Amino acid sequence: MPRSLLLTTLAAVLGAGPAFAAVPLLASRARWGPKGVLNWQAVNEHVLGRAGESNPCGFQAGRAVVDAAWEGDVLVGRLTLCTSCGERTLPYVGVHVAANGTVVADIALVPGCDSPGLEGGRLILAPLAEPVGRRPLTRHLEAGEKQLQLRRGKAAREEFQKALAANEDPGKAWQGLGLASVLLGDEAGAVAAYEKARTFAPGVLLSYNLACAQARLGRVNEALASLSDSIDRGLAAPKDLLQDPDLGPVRADPRFSGLLARTKANQERR
Repeated sequence: MPRSLLLTTLAAVLGAGPAFAAVPLLASRARWGPKGVLNWQAVNEHVLGRAGESNPCGFQAGRAVVDAAWEGDVLVGRLTLCTSCGERTLPYVGVHVAANGTVVADIALVPGCDSPGLEGGRLILAPLAEPVGRRPLTRHLEAGEKQLQLRRGKAAREEFQKALAANEDPGKAWQGLGLASVLLGDEAGAVAAYEKARTFAPGVLLSYNLACAQARLGRVNEALASLSDSIDRGLAAPKDLLQDPDLGPVRADPRFSGLLARTKANQERR
């Protein structure tokens, strides 16, 4: 992975990044069902909705449920939901109601299936106030970021492990552990951390970095799948696909040409 992409990845992982066009601002917490909570996290136009400690599906707290991007005042992406027919990942189009900050999406389930996460076939996520006196724990995440910037892999790894133990943002902590593993030359550790991070905070750069780590281990089929997922999420960097030394084993595969064509198409749409 080239240094420039590493720095871009750090910005995405830890909340920094270039300015984008204004998008609707969501409250950090939303009511999901009668007593459940969904936590919103936004990085520029990309938005994740993550299961709260209490949620209608009984998902692990912090797990990504909504993975979408703004198109005007509409969120377009994917939704993971529990149903009576088993867990399902479905297309998601959520409309932001500016008057009250609620996001509403009509979800089409297979006839005969239902979900405790829906209300009359709709996913309704109404804003909730922050609990009084509650502040996010970010001390170890911030310390880990600083160690990554100094390229101190061991120290960064220790801070991100502390972040997990302190119940700080698990998606960011696992992504940080993946980056620290790369600095330490621990490719298997990087793959394991990125795969864990993807259950909490899937994204374009995370899937790309996972593909690079898998390719460095010679796991070409898995790297191709991860790279394909990154492209599905909007990767538009054909130059990186052609020049990144980590992707050499992938470029040697005949399936690479199809991936390259797709990322070129993403670039052209932008």
